[in-house]
Amino acid sequence: MANLDPDNIPVVDFSRYGTDLASLALEIKQICETWGFLYLKNHGLEQEKIDRMFNISETFFKTTSYEEKASTPWNSIYNAGFDAKTGTEKYMSENGAKDIVSAQDGKEVFVIRKQKSYDQPMPPSLRKFNPEIQQFMAETHEKIAVRLLACLGLGLGLTKERLPDVHKHESPSYTTLRLIYYPALEQLDNAPIRLPSHTDQGVITILFQNQIAGLQVRPPKYTGPIKEDEVWLDAPVVPGAVLINIGETMTFFSGGLMKSTLHRVARSPKPEDAGKDRYSMAYFCHPNQDTLLEVMQGIEGAVKRETPISCVTGRQVETVKDWIEHRHSLGRQEAMAAK
Repeated sequence: MANLDPDNIPVVDFSRYGTDLASLALEIKQICETWGFLYLKNHGLEQEKIDRMFNISETFFKTTSYEEKASTPWNSIYNAGFDAKTGTEKYMSENGAKDIVSAQDGKEVFVIRKQKSYDQPMPPSLRKFNPEIQQFMAETHEKIAVRLLACLGLGLGLTKERLPDVHKHESPSYTTLRLIYYPALEQLDNAPIRLPSHTDQGVITILFQNQIAGLQVRPPKYTGPIKEDEVWLDAPVVPGAVLINIGETMTFFSGGLMKSTLHRVARSPKPEDAGKDRYSMAYFCHPNQDTLLEVMQGIEGAVKRETPISCVTGRQVETVKDWIEHRHSLGRQEAMAAK
């Protein structure tokens, strides 16, 4: 049984994968049922490769003109490209959230699809780094995502291969690496939240934080609609560890057993971080895009769910591709309707 502290995100030693897989899988299952978040230490991805990606991200955001970055804008159907005010933020005001976000917050993101999934336009200043980026994505997938998926499957009573088999890196999917840049805010800007409360749409998210914190997680003691007096937990930067969270697709696959937890981005809680830029990278792992969106057979306690009606096709969602296009486009459509 995992030792679950209600006030701290659990930390798991992933080096046990090769020596104690059964208990590791059970521990991760118990954490994902309650928290939906965990840190992985000893995950196997070299720190120098992570540092190199942060260097590429900072170089791109700080030295590339806004016009060049905006020449390949984000698109809700393809989920790729540059966005300074992501259109999916509209649906992030969910579950009663009333997050106040500054109108002056100049955060920027660039979403990169993996090769063989989408022939992605990229600004020249980023395209020259794409071979390195693609290699980083492949290593993140094989060293962290595949092994974590095996643990999740085993914990749910499936075979070790069941989840990795529908997450082949060489197969088309919506798996992305999102480079994220939060410029330092003016001291007079008192808006506390930089990215509103939301859940992720994929199966798992692997978050790399670089020195400056800011992510906040809704603790498991809170359920239902968000109340104004709730105290959210700051997720610290744990040296050498990556932060994992469960996405809505995994919640669906597991029949509600795996928890997709609300989280948001705020100012760093540390006074010494004031006036500093923040960079993060999120690897959003999605299944092969033709995978059916359905509760997986063989999971004890799973509750069958109906899929939504797609706002893109007007038909009931059948595949993961339908689901992701629906979720991203829903946010963009609601944002446009509100103008």
